[in-house]
Amino acid sequence: MPKKLFVSYSRKDKAMAQRVADALEIQGYEVFWDAEIPPGQKFDAFIMEQLRISDAVVVLWSSHSVGSDYVKEEADYAKSNKVLVPLRIDETALPFGFTRIHTTDLVHWHGSVQDPEWRRVINAIESSLGDKESIERESVAPQEPQPEAEISRRSIPIETVKPPRTHVSASAILAIAIVMIMLLGIFVFALRLV
Repeated sequence: MPKKLFVSYSRKDKAMAQRVADALEIQGYEVFWDAEIPPGQKFDAFIMEQLRISDAVVVLWSSHSVGSDYVKEEADYAKSNKVLVPLRIDETALPFGFTRIHTTDLVHWHGSVQDPEWRRVINAIESSLGDKESIERESVAPQEPQPEAEISRRSIPIETVKPPRTHVSASAILAIAIVMIMLLGIFVFALRLV
């Protein structure tokens, strides 16, 4: 079954989004982008469902998309779920919250799947898909059986016994101080007699 990719972009970059979607389909991915929303669907619910079932989210950052709340929200969802594959399609600075994430540069890409820049995109997608699969494998990986001695040692809670706290009142401290001063005085007096 082909991996499903969600393409997030600004409507003003529709031509580039079409180029990216076409190239991804040539590479064998199943691609969703909002040009494919069926009539009569509630836009936000349909988009959320497509984000949820996608294996990776390809975000096209441009001067238009950095100002789009929809693109930033979709990118934030992808970042939170560790499925973000960001691409820069012009020289615009990335939006706050995404500047520390490595972004593949497609500024000079013209649609060829043989272009070295495009190969970097595919590598980024495959890396993202690999990371997601390894996370899924780890979360459902069966636990290795442990030796019985190890199990029994871990299953017995260890109780630490703390000594009871004693509270010394201020008057007791004063009495001890007076006794110490008196003993010191007796000692000094005894030394003078000698």
